[in-house]
Amino acid sequence: MEEFVCISVFAKPQEAEGPFKQRLTHFWTQILREIPDEFEKVYAETIEFETEAGKLCRRYAIEPDVVALMVSKIEKAGFEVAPHGEEDIYTKHELPATEWWQIEH
Repeated sequence: MEEFVCISVFAKPQEAEGPFKQRLTHFWTQILREIPDEFEKVYAETIEFETEAGKLCRRYAIEPDVVALMVSKIEKAGFEVAPHGEEDIYTKHELPATEWWQIEH
């Protein structure tokens, strides 16, 4: 059964949804162009932005073999990524379409 690691990517303090969304779009577009095979292992993202610790957040479900690479790239692009652990492992069945948007590849 396929499993995915859920990572949380945070906006800058006080950053509004529009600019955060724009930065994420720019980042993922670059990833798609630079490393398309690895991008295909980014399975889904949450439909809605969330707020954690007073900052906007978007979560991503990523295949375990590219999590370290993606987290490194995300952090180098100026985003904060929450630490993740064993409790952040999900199957496709645990990522309902009402909460997660499957990324088209």
